[in-house]
Amino acid sequence: MDKNYNFGVKALIILQLLFMLVYGERTKDKMYEKIMGTNGCYRRLNATHQIGCSSKRGGSTGVIHYCESLDDLNFMLDNGTAPPYIPVLPTKHFTIETIDKLITSQKVSGLVLHRNNDEVLQYFTHENQCPNPRTSLEGTCEKNSIWNPHGTGLLYADIPFPVFYIESEEEIAKMRTCFEKFNNFSYDGHADRSLCSLELKSFMYATTNTETCRRTMRRDNNIWATLYPLVKVLNKNETELLRDYKYIVIAARMDTTSMFERTSGANSPVTGIVTLLYTAKLLKSILKEADIENGKKNVLFVLFNGETYDYIGSQRLLYDMQRGDFPVKGLGDNNDILPIIRPEDIGLFIELSQLGNSKDENNLFVHYLKDNAEVIKFYHKLSSNNGSTVLHNLPTSLPPASLHTFLRNNSQFPGMVLSDHEKSYTNNFYNSIFDNATNINFHYYNATESGNATSIPKNSIQQFIANISEVIARSVYEEITHKKYQEDLAVDVILVDELFHCYLQDPNCKVHSATQKGKLSSTPASLYVGVDHIVNFATTLTALTLGWFTGDPQGEANINCTNKPRNYAFRYYNMSKSIYELNVTLCYKITMNTTEAVSPAFIIPDYDWSSGLYSSWAESTWADMGVKIFLKPSSAHEKMTVAIGCISVIFSFVLVYFMKSRSHILFTPPLHTEAPTDC
Repeated sequence: MDKNYNFGVKALIILQLLFMLVYGERTKDKMYEKIMGTNGCYRRLNATHQIGCSSKRGGSTGVIHYCESLDDLNFMLDNGTAPPYIPVLPTKHFTIETIDKLITSQKVSGLVLHRNNDEVLQYFTHENQCPNPRTSLEGTCEKNSIWNPHGTGLLYADIPFPVFYIESEEEIAKMRTCFEKFNNFSYDGHADRSLCSLELKSFMYATTNTETCRRTMRRDNNIWATLYPLVKVLNKNETELLRDYKYIVIAARMDTTSMFERTSGANSPVTGIVTLLYTAKLLKSILKEADIENGKKNVLFVLFNGETYDYIGSQRLLYDMQRGDFPVKGLGDNNDILPIIRPEDIGLFIELSQLGNSKDENNLFVHYLKDNAEVIKFYHKLSSNNGSTVLHNLPTSLPPASLHTFLRNNSQFPGMVLSDHEKSYTNNFYNSIFDNATNINFHYYNATESGNATSIPKNSIQQFIANISEVIARSVYEEITHKKYQEDLAVDVILVDELFHCYLQDPNCKVHSATQKGKLSSTPASLYVGVDHIVNFATTLTALTLGWFTGDPQGEANINCTNKPRNYAFRYYNMSKSIYELNVTLCYKITMNTTEAVSPAFIIPDYDWSSGLYSSWAESTWADMGVKIFLKPSSAHEKMTVAIGCISVIFSFVLVYFMKSRSHILFTPPLHTEAPTDC
């Protein structure tokens, strides 16, 4: 071969090796280290716009600036010479003013928040001051009754950079140490030296609005159960529909939300869920099937999903009821399987809202919009059965609640909301990661039946919820039977304690062990309403618990129990006798079931997305989410790397051109000494 060819190849190899060495050094300089326990802000969409946060496709990088105060943040914005920066801020500074300042500066590429454990956080709620403003009744949120007064509305802002919350102070300490070592001096020379930096990765695929991106609609399931079956069993293979019944609905919401991908929801919705479940347990113990038949009134328990996002679950239930599709779609009024329940069949609607922050005064606030006769009568029953609870009558007052959905359809709908607040939430952490067990002062006592139940204090959240449940159960009993329940009611505060433990601390609790025998994750199940490809396990666990509390034992557990026909009227499960007798298993016949909690907007052909009639919320999808810390090379180092790379590429093109122009010499094939054997 030509000597020039050999020289050219060798030169190309050497140059490429040199570039790889420099580039490898650059990669080595970065030294990425993953930050653990991160919770990212993500993208959501409705019919008109997008909200939330997103990084760039490959992640957003920036220089760390650790801030103890807003003065530190202002110093970075005024003096930083190597943007973009990523401030690390205490959560108390996460305000509209701060976000506006960061956006306007155009010097930041992301934001990291952390809980400063040296200070007590007084409030942290980025919901609207009037939640669900588009789908709540007009005039129910006014100057003298701002329901969420500390709400910033940031949950609905479109933030043009990624935001992460990191709980671990140990991980935050890594960032602070790195910042002090490499960044926190000689700001004029930032561009001339390597700086400690972060990569925030939370790229969101969805953009614009729900109509543009409809594949990730919010959906889950509503849960319902009746205290006693909707049919009467005549013989082994024949049932009679219990028609022309009225229903007392006891309802609560199942979901919560947050700026970030983690939720807690202790006050909202867990206090309402626990109250509903325990009320169901009490009613099953005092109301007999004969009482239901004689009064021609049954109790319908409903847990709505998606209420945080414009009342998805209640909108869908009402939509189904109006079309004769509840409890089962497509049966029709003349079917012989189940009676159809319509909105006009609801004689009374009792909604359990936030109930966690008035236990010290034992206050219970009763909200309703109009002096409906049925509502007034039931309020008097609550008042006469209240025991130690102090009731407050609040007519013409209606906080955000599922009841709005039904009142928008019928202003005379007989409904009330029970809560721990009068004119504004006592929950300063509404719809945030800090609405946790601490927010409602929950302490798990892990008492046993043989132990001393009095170890649970009288002013505890467990005792308060047990008392409220007893007041409701006695009043519903009186509503159905037209007489007071005269016997002592065995209130099981230990069971209430266990229910809170299930939702706030460990799903492997005694209640879930009783209803299903599998081992669960030790992390509390999320109460965030998901999208159509994600199963919310909290819904399944809650449904099984409601079925257990309202079910009827059919004898000892056996293989054939779960093999019995699961028709629309009944389902069969092997479950423990109680949380105190987990090893004693019975076969239960239950009437619990679920219905879709998907907004009607997604199932109506050619729905007008601009109408605002139904919830239109959807969620973005993302491939990966996380935070990494690394040492970013100086700008001079970066420029040198780029320059060498460019020179390498240019020289390669020249060399290839040179070799190609001499291809008749460099690439001449060897001469054949024999004739080819084929053509």
